[in-house]
Amino acid sequence: MIVDIHCHILYGVDDGSDSAQTSRQILDSMARQQITDVIVTPHYRRHMFAYPKEEIEESFRDLSQYAKSKGIRLYIGCEYHVDHDIYHNLKGGRVHTLADSRYVLTEYSYSDDLSRIVEYTQELVMRGYQPVIAHAERCQVFQRKPKLIYEVIDAGAMIQLNAGSVLGREGWGVKRTARKLIDLDAADFIASDTHDLTERACHMAECRDVISRKYGESAAERLFQENAQQILSSIHKISDRPTSLG
Repeated sequence: MIVDIHCHILYGVDDGSDSAQTSRQILDSMARQQITDVIVTPHYRRHMFAYPKEEIEESFRDLSQYAKSKGIRLYIGCEYHVDHDIYHNLKGGRVHTLADSRYVLTEYSYSDDLSRIVEYTQELVMRGYQPVIAHAERCQVFQRKPKLIYEVIDAGAMIQLNAGSVLGREGWGVKRTARKLIDLDAADFIASDTHDLTERACHMAECRDVISRKYGESAAERLFQENAQQILSSIHKISDRPTSLG
């Protein structure tokens, strides 16, 4: 059993899936990899990815029916590229949190400094959210000094790594950082960050096997299932919106 908390398989709403057919083929692959639950996380990035919420939810409703036929439960979320409007957009419902829980998938630029990441993490925590830093291994600050990850963890963040990074599909330096963060016991989730069927495909099952062999089955269960299930079973909701949108 695998839970994926970060992917871009909704079609037509960001730089992920380009069609309903592609989205369904990705779900076919996920089903073969024994992925049972998926939080779809279309990008929100001002001036780049700011698709109307209604379009995102329509795509989600359409894809949910196909996912159900494949034995996959689909939940809605967002990967938010952090800006000064994040609190307003979360509170106002402009974007979804992860499965409409208190968990927020936050993305930072490659060159963002540590102080900015810590500041926004602390602010989100203070406002009642649980920030999850997306693909932290891609941040320059942690590539240079992986142990700095403890500063954002101390500020209240949880850490997500990409399966492709762990497998070396995003370059040797990114792989080295991802593996180091696991060695430091700093990772909470491994997710697919799937965008398509080729360059950024889903490799969750392969990555889980690698983690199980190298770090043990208990580590694999924690990174691919147990922590993610805490999001889905969270009783601390920000709103009464249903995660399935009906």
